[in-house]
Amino acid sequence: MDPKFLTIAGLVLDIVDVAVVWFFGWPQPQLETGISLGLENGTPFGPNGETVANHNRRVERRRIWYKRAYIFGLVLLLTGFGLQLVAQFV
Repeated sequence: MDPKFLTIAGLVLDIVDVAVVWFFGWPQPQLETGISLGLENGTPFGPNGETVANHNRRVERRRIWYKRAYIFGLVLLLTGFGLQLVAQFV
């Protein structure tokens, strides 16, 4: 296989990785200030009547999705780097 194609494939994967990592970002620390009130799981809040338990499930699903996405971005980055490295020795 031509090393140019491996290099190009590695660069394309790295560009896709940058877009994924930029959108989903690395996990950030929680820097919120203030005091929050503890609510029971069945307590409705907000204009749509969503309960605390429903809100927590929705937030947890989103947290898992973001974690998987940025790990996928890291895999793309390492794969792109590996392809470029292999292209130098082929």
